[in-house]
Amino acid sequence: MERPIVFYNHGQQLNGILHSPVGYNAPCPAVVFFHGFTGTKVEPHRIFVKTARELATIGFYVLRFDFRGSGDSAGDFSEMTISGEISDAIKSIDVLTTMQGVDPERIGILGLSMGGCVAACVSGQDIRVKSAVMWAPLSDDPPDRKHEILERAKNTPTPEEIAQLNPNIVGEAFYEELPHLSPSASIQQFAGALLVIHGSGDDVVPVSHGRRYYELMCERDALTELEIVDKADHTFNTVAWEQAVIARSVAWFQRTL
Repeated sequence: MERPIVFYNHGQQLNGILHSPVGYNAPCPAVVFFHGFTGTKVEPHRIFVKTARELATIGFYVLRFDFRGSGDSAGDFSEMTISGEISDAIKSIDVLTTMQGVDPERIGILGLSMGGCVAACVSGQDIRVKSAVMWAPLSDDPPDRKHEILERAKNTPTPEEIAQLNPNIVGEAFYEELPHLSPSASIQQFAGALLVIHGSGDDVVPVSHGRRYYELMCERDALTELEIVDKADHTFNTVAWEQAVIARSVAWFQRTL
C-alpha cells in the first residue's frame, strides 16, 4: 500500500510517499530514503520507488520524501544546505517512528550520493538508526570533490549566469558551511550495521569515497561491508546494475533489521 504523506520541519512542508506492508500484525521494521543533490524521492530510473516496493513486499515500512527545496517539498533550492537536509532527515525519522505498525527499535536509512553524505551524518547523530545503506556516498575524505566544489565557489557566477546553465541555483550558505562539515567524522559515532555500495566506474563521486567510509568503519564490532559494482556509474544505470543494488540492499535490511 502506498499513500502520500506530509510533514513539517522549520515551518516548511515536506512531501513524501509512505510504503506500507500488507498482512503483518506485529510491528514492522522501517527505512527512510535520502535522495541526492538535485534529486527527488523517485531518483533516476525510479530506483527509489522500486527499492521501496521490494522492501514493503517483505514486511517493511518505507518513507521516501523530498528534502526542502527539492521535488514537491516547500522551499527554494537556493536555500538548501547539507545541515538543513540532515535536519529534514532526522525529522523524517521522528515521523516514521511514531507511526502505528512501525517498530521504533528497527529503523534503517538509505542514502544516494549526497543523500549518502546525509546518511553518514545522521547515522552518527541519531541512535535510533540501527542499519544504514549508502549508495555512491559523497565523503569529505578523500577530499577531491569537496575541493572542487570549494574552488568553484571562489568564482561563483551571478544567479542569472547560473540559471542559463542550471536552474538549480546553489546559495552562499551551502558553500559557507561546507568546510565545517565532516561526514567521515560523524559516521564514526555510528554503532549499527553499515553497507556501502559504489560503482567502480562512477565519475561523479569516485569509488574512493565509498572505500574511505568502509576503511573508517570496518574495524568495528558491528557488521560492515563494501560492495563494488564492476564498471557501474553513479546511479547504476543499467538493468543489471540496478537489480544487483536493489537485491543487495533489500537483503541487507532483511538481515540487519
